[in-house]
Amino acid sequence: MEDFTALTGALVAVACVLFLAWWCSRLLGRSWGRAASGGNMRVLERLQVGADRQLLLVKVQEHCFLLGVSSAGIELLTEIEGELKENTQAAGTFAEHAFGDVLKKYAFSHKQKKEEEDE
Repeated sequence: MEDFTALTGALVAVACVLFLAWWCSRLLGRSWGRAASGGNMRVLERLQVGADRQLLLVKVQEHCFLLGVSSAGIELLTEIEGELKENTQAAGTFAEHAFGDVLKKYAFSHKQKKEEEDE
């Protein structure tokens, strides 16, 4: 009988620890999520292009930037001119411009700038 009581107590203790871990992670996740979403800067879209490489479309106040992110660091690829309107149905997508179209347009202009600098 004492073994059964000890086993039951251990199971209750493990269940309590698991519940507290779950509760704390939800609490911290919400508070960190609010802290990460400032009023001046938002990541509009993210495109994974490699194992440790991403393209980010970031809006800072009224300006949009295309950033390259890798393990080596963060590089500003270009500032996107013109207004990009967000689709209200799905966060992170655009009603007028597809991310791939914007990427092709600015990748070409970025390549031309690099070639001009090399000359």
